[in-house]
Order: sequence, then C-alpha cells, then structure tokens
Amino acid sequence: KHLRYMIVLGLHMGHDASMALAIDGKVIGTTSVERFTRVKKDTQLSKPYLELFLKGFNTKLEDVDVITFSTWTKACAPWMDIYSPLDVTYPLAQYGTWNSGSKITNHLEDFARVTHTPYGYTLPEMIHRTSIPFISQDINKDNGFRLNVRIEGIDKTFNGYFVDHHISHAASAFYTSDFEESAIFTADASMHHAEACSGFFIGQNNKIQQFRNPGYMFGNFYDVVTELLGIGPGVTKAGSLMGLAAYGRISKKVYDNWKEWTAPQSIRKYDKEEHRYIDWLFTQLSGRFPMAGRSQRSEILNNAPDSSNFTRNWQEPFTNEESTSQEVMDIAANVQFMIERSLVEYSQQLFEETKDFNSGNLCLSGGTFLNCNANYKIHTETGFDRTHFFPACGDDGTAAGSALYYIHMYLDLPRQKYTTAELAYTGAKWYDGHLEGGKQLDLDLIAKYLNDDKIVCWYDGASENGPRALGHRSFLASPKNNSMKDKMNARVKFREWYRPFAPIVLAEKAQDWFVMDFETPYMLHTVPCKKPFDIPAAVHIDNSARVQTLTKNHNEKLYTLIERFEAVSGVPILINTSLNVKGEPIVESPDDAMDLFKRSDVDILVINNQMWIKNE
Repeated sequence: KHLRYMIVLGLHMGHDASMALAIDGKVIGTTSVERFTRVKKDTQLSKPYLELFLKGFNTKLEDVDVITFSTWTKACAPWMDIYSPLDVTYPLAQYGTWNSGSKITNHLEDFARVTHTPYGYTLPEMIHRTSIPFISQDINKDNGFRLNVRIEGIDKTFNGYFVDHHISHAASAFYTSDFEESAIFTADASMHHAEACSGFFIGQNNKIQQFRNPGYMFGNFYDVVTELLGIGPGVTKAGSLMGLAAYGRISKKVYDNWKEWTAPQSIRKYDKEEHRYIDWLFTQLSGRFPMAGRSQRSEILNNAPDSSNFTRNWQEPFTNEESTSQEVMDIAANVQFMIERSLVEYSQQLFEETKDFNSGNLCLSGGTFLNCNANYKIHTETGFDRTHFFPACGDDGTAAGSALYYIHMYLDLPRQKYTTAELAYTGAKWYDGHLEGGKQLDLDLIAKYLNDDKIVCWYDGASENGPRALGHRSFLASPKNNSMKDKMNARVKFREWYRPFAPIVLAEKAQDWFVMDFETPYMLHTVPCKKPFDIPAAVHIDNSARVQTLTKNHNEKLYTLIERFEAVSGVPILINTSLNVKGEPIVESPDDAMDLFKRSDVDILVINNQMWIKNE
C-alpha cells in the first residue's frame, strides 16, 4: 500500500502574511496573503483564502499533517487555536515579544516558573525573538517549540511547531540553495532588541546552527527614516528611498561617522534604546527636530493608501510634498550609503569568522536584503564567492522557512534540489478558460509591438514568490526610448517619477550590457550598466540597473519573446516591472489581470497562451 506523503503547512502572520505548502520534504508552493485579499501587506490569515491556496495544489486543510509558524497572533487567525501539547488548559492566545504581561502569561499564577521550564504554557526564551540566551546551552537548542493546533470546523488536532523568526529567514535561504555549507546573514527591521533584528548562522548539509548575534539594527533606522522623510511607511516605501538616494550627495559627516553610527546596539556610544537612538541619528543627518509639531501625518488624515502602515504617525519632519526636495534626496543618499557600507562590513566579519567552513558561500535573508544596491556591494566587496537568496527574503518568506526548518531540523529529512523556476513561481495556478475574446498568442507580433513602444501586460502560469515581478506577472516594455520610464510611472504605474524600472536580460548576454559575472534570477542586485544610452528607460540616474537574468530553463516563453525582441530591435533586454499599480498588490488571478488591463493605459494583455489587443 502506498504511504501518503507528509504534508507540512507553513504560516506567517503579521505584515506580509504568507502561507507555504511542503509535500514529501519539498516546498511546492508559497505565496503572500495579499495576492488573494488584494490588501497590500495584509496581516490577516483567513481560512477561505488558505483553502483556496491549498486547492491550487489539490490539497485540503484536512490533509495537512503538521502546521508550522514563524509568528503567531490570535488576532490574525481567529479561526485557529494553538496550545501546548502538554496541557490544553492554557491556549496560546497571542504572544508579545517585549511585553511580559501579554495575554499569553498574565493569567498564570507562577509566571517565573512557567517561562523557565522547557515546556511551559508560554514560549520558552530560546525562541522568544527578543530574549537573550541566558545560558550557553540555549543558543544551541533547536529553536523550535512543539504545539497542538485546532482549526474551526475541522474535527482534528494538528501537530504544530513554532519556529523562531530569524531562524525561519535563515532556513528559507539555506535550504533552497545548492550549497552544502554556507554562512547565513539575516537582517530586518524588528525594533528594540538586537536578537529580534539580525543573526549570523551557519548551515551544513541539512542542519542550521545559530553562530552569533551581530547586533545589527540599522534596518530599523532605514524603515523609520523613510517615514520621517515624507516618502511613506518603511514597510511599503523603503524601495522608494533606495531609488531616491541616487539623486543625493553623501556628506563628509556621514562618511566619517558611518561605522560608529551603525555599530552593534550593545556597544553604541550614544544610546542603546532604539526609539531614542533613531531620533538622535535622524537629527544628526537632517539637522531637524524629529517632532515637527503636527498632531498627525496628512496622509493618515486623508486616508491615503498604505497609511495604516505608518508607525510614527505623530512625527512629520518632512511632508510628502517635501520628499523630493534636494534636502531629502541628500539625506536618502546618506542613509543608503550607511546601509551599504555597514552590510559590507558585517558580511566581511561573517566571512572572516567562518572562512574555514563556509566554502565561500553566503545566504542572505530578511527584509533588509531587498536592498539591491547593498547586495551588489556584498557580492563584489567581500570574501564570499557566491550568494543565494530566497526570492521572498522579506517576512513573506518565513512561512516557507518555518516549514523547511521543521522538515530538516526536526524530522532530519535530507535536502531537496530546487530549480530557479521552482523557487520563482510558487503561487497556485488558475483556470483561465472562462475569458473571452482572446486570440492565440503570437510572440513575433508581441515583439514587434514592443519595438513600437507598446506596453504589454504579461500574465503566465503561477505567480511569483516574493515582491518582485520575475516574468509571470509583469508589465513589459522596450527599454530603448527614454520617455518610456516617465510614461510608465505617470500613466501606467501611477507612482513617484524618480522610481526606476528594472531590465530583464538573456543570461548569456548579461555581461555584454552590465558589470556582472554572476546570475541574479530574482532581481536582487543593482549593477552598473555598460551601455546606458542604448537602454535609457531601464537604467537609473546613476547608470545602474536592478537586473534580472533569464535562462531558457527558467522561463522558456519569456526567454523566446526576448529573443524575438532582440531580432527586431538589436537589444536582448526588456523593461520588466510588477503587474500592479500604486497601492495594490501584484495581480494574482486571470480576472485580476483583465481588470487591470481594462483600467490601465496599456496596449496588450497576454494571459498564458491568449492575447488581447486594444484598438485593433
């Protein structure tokens, strides 16, 4: 009798809530919840959308054997309860990472006893994101906590497993790489405590171990300063700060002080409390009082998109109207310079400390590593030979990371091989047979239209893993005409004028056009362009470009289209930007794509093997 494969469901709650499915030890699907709910950066995990995701892989909730978590809060999943398998009396209603009086513990008579026993009613300190490992053995524990899970409407108690957040980041990158051994660096903006914001790990075969905590917390400042500069909430607009930085100038003050200002929290010269330190550092860069006297940000009062993501709504040193002033551009340039220099510094430290057993390999994960400029500097200026990313290196990747950690660390199953396509296109596939009026796809015709400066909505198969368009949910356009960038920003994407567009290039032609000797299939490096005047719409003001390299094995249909475009244009490159407009998630279903096509100033829609052409 054939034994049914083990099915592991990974979940992440909080911003960029996500879900992942692993069968027989391999992640076969993962996506962020926002793709289904159409709410940008959504935190809520609803049961119907989870079931819809699983249906795309012919799986039902009842089939799941184990549910893993990288975060948990009852408020985000009211239809689910988790509790200690040793005592069903105290369900883990929610956990607070720095509030000792959270609901998880404040009803218990003996709080001290509970938190210091291996299987208490609350999360033990070994996986408590902000807890210091108080005794040496804690740092080498497996960073997991067994749970029971109940789901409303299902008469079954699921096995559950809670995995530390940064371990989940590390697992998503290492276990999907082809490295037998590697150093791992995770960093994000989790506020307050160094253990919550970064980590050095080492991976070998199917095991990951915490190595040390570097105390790197500059991601917090990057997140908050995006808001203070009037650009918008850091969780949604950090990429805009990165784009704006190219228009600014780096000051001598920052050049002289960046190392001290990005030092580990434990040895900071000025202040170890994070909120105060962020305000202090902001004043050093801006010369402005961090509270400008307004009661609340104008975007919040006007209910602007993303306004719910503001974390410092009482602070508005710069308004949105001021966010493109030269003053703000200069501050952005300084902040970007500091993150690049500090990430190179810390990465090189990790290399030196692990060079006897890292094999020249580095895995990077956490929202900080969506900073493509810094990633290029790490690749070119440190001792590491190779770097690997999970495409969803922000929090949306931790659902898959928690599942992978359970599979390899808890079950001790061997590693699996992942192709680029298997990591890039992880969403559920949708039925498109109900769409009417389309013609058979003609790649030669699409290539000709692109060469005539037409804009194409390109939808193909399963959606991408992570926040970047990787060739299944893309706006495509020619990079040859300089006006294309302004046209797409103003008339198609409805976003800031200074935001650059990314080129997708045939991998074997990349070195002819860009200063790079490596592939970047997930669009996570910004590299200098060798021929910026030939593709002006796809390079930034500093002649750099956030490149995606494409092989035929990765995406044969799009590869063929770019070949056909090269045949008529002489350029093996297209502009590739995410198929969404400002304030909306990337489209998920064929109906989403059709709706966007109808209300956007674009010319052609491709959905799988059909095409629709306006005004024809």
